[in-house]
Amino acid sequence: IARYIKFMEQHFIGQATLKAVLKYKNAFVLVREKNEDKWILPGGRLNVGESPENGILREIKEELSVDCNIEKIISVGAYHGGDISKNPKFFVYYLASVTTNQEIVINNEIAEFVLISKKEELEKYPTYQSYKDVIEKFLL
Repeated sequence: IARYIKFMEQHFIGQATLKAVLKYKNAFVLVREKNEDKWILPGGRLNVGESPENGILREIKEELSVDCNIEKIISVGAYHGGDISKNPKFFVYYLASVTTNQEIVINNEIAEFVLISKKEELEKYPTYQSYKDVIEKFLL
């Protein structure tokens, strides 16, 4: 068993989180979950046995009731909240766009959504630096 523990120490054990810089009506979507102050990119956790691409499509459909096209992976990263003894979250950020003629309808996890098209608009909405770094590349 000691050999197994040593093996596991060398490999990632954590959760995979999938997020989308989601294009919608010439802007990008930020959401605020219920009981949260920060605005985030739409998405969520990867389920067991699910491909990352199917996971982000499912999360967007669940949260915003729209179908989308994945364009590409734009960034990846890991976050452990400053405590390296915790299992980290592995993030995959996608560039995606809502398919035509659909309207966003938020689910019961989401309190509200906003559309952002300019960097100065992003400053109005408190968010995590990692999300800012990813989305700012696409704003005017």
